[in-house]
Amino acid sequence: MPPLRTTVNPAVPSPVRGAALDISLPERVAEAPGHTKRDVVQYHERMAPWLVPQLAPRPIASPPDAGESAPPFIRVADMAGVVRAVQNGHYEFRTWGARFPRLERPDRIVLGLAVADAPWGVLRDAAQHARALLESLGLPAFLKTTGGSGLEIVVAITRRHQWSEIAEFAHAVARHLVRSRPTVFAAAAGPDARGRVVVGARSNDLGRSAVAAYSLRARAGLPVSMPIAWSDLGDVDLRGGHFGIDGVPAFVAARRDDPWAAYEQSRRTLSAAMRRALVG
Repeated sequence: MPPLRTTVNPAVPSPVRGAALDISLPERVAEAPGHTKRDVVQYHERMAPWLVPQLAPRPIASPPDAGESAPPFIRVADMAGVVRAVQNGHYEFRTWGARFPRLERPDRIVLGLAVADAPWGVLRDAAQHARALLESLGLPAFLKTTGGSGLEIVVAITRRHQWSEIAEFAHAVARHLVRSRPTVFAAAAGPDARGRVVVGARSNDLGRSAVAAYSLRARAGLPVSMPIAWSDLGDVDLRGGHFGIDGVPAFVAARRDDPWAAYEQSRRTLSAAMRRALVG
């Protein structure tokens, strides 16, 4: 594994003290009219119980997915670190698939499902097909929106595998889906993929990242990457700004059940039998 380069969040001069009213230039407009830097910090303060556990154990890509073999990353340990990152303009948090201190051992698999022009029903059904394949392998699958046009499926694994093993397995899953359901899945975007779902596994390569659960997206409207239950995949289109900065804190606070409550207990070790099942 190449040496890693850590970019430590620099100390931000006063008046940053970890509260929304103490940040500098709080009225500066964020990504969309009607949202300011104060709004962004207040979102993170309200979401800290859910967001900080997603960020603190992991490297955060900086800049996101630089395409290097050993890109730099930042680390935030607590809410104060999150506020410092926001103060520096970093609030779309993309995390590595490994946790400190064992960064050479990934602990998750992420499959991205993206569409350009396919209707919600096509994406919804594709997610269910991917879930069925993973669970047939004995791998519980968890679901979240991306805040964009797609969905992501996340599998928790034990830290017993190298990056190359995880990447190879994830790409094998993607190839199996395209091969077994060619009318539903495509391997890459382009004219030939129209009406199908592009299944991607690049987030599992060394140094790549995936947007963190509950993270804002740095795009118009400040949508949120939101963990959801499989039963939420109904007729309502959950893509894009369905979950956003204004509604998510209240939605999560009022939620009766956490759809990812069993995530940590679901960890599995990849086996030779799983790999063989993807070849056929």
